[in-house]
Amino acid sequence: MADELPPPQTFTSADRIRQLNDIDKDVAQLINSAGLAIQALTNATPDSDSSSPGPASLESHKTQFKEATSKYFALLSSIDVRLRRQLYALEEASVLGPDTPQRTDATAAGGAGGPNPGTGPVAAAGPSNPLDVSWLNSRKDTVGKDKEAELWAAAREFVADLDQKSVDGSQSNGDSEKMQVD
Repeated sequence: MADELPPPQTFTSADRIRQLNDIDKDVAQLINSAGLAIQALTNATPDSDSSSPGPASLESHKTQFKEATSKYFALLSSIDVRLRRQLYALEEASVLGPDTPQRTDATAAGGAGGPNPGTGPVAAAGPSNPLDVSWLNSRKDTVGKDKEAELWAAAREFVADLDQKSVDGSQSNGDSEKMQVD
């Protein structure tokens, strides 16, 4: 009789954007709280005792640190919960798929999953979400290493050419001055 659940609340796109804006503001407060916690670990005078010109006591630093970290973790928890709600809303709207393992076209065609469909480490772990940070971090970035290898090869070639020129020059002209290389 009284056990009826209220109808689920539906949010408009404008409501979702307002919620994301509130989360964004809380992220700024989160960073501020982290800064206050770090400031409490320094010898700087805490903000609450800014009227006293002398060095702050250890107790005031502890108090400021505890307050800042409490606010930090409360905000972090709140942001986490609200972002999860936004993520669930995106999944419900079919904008973003849930994190369930499915075979992608690349693994089905024998691409990233290996020569046979469904084999290899990628297929075993399931497809990667393009928004997954661990997937992005696991990608190889060899551009810098390749460029460094090219530069070292060019430097070796340059030094070899200089050595060859100095050997050729000393054999053909015994009285000439040798070229100095910095």
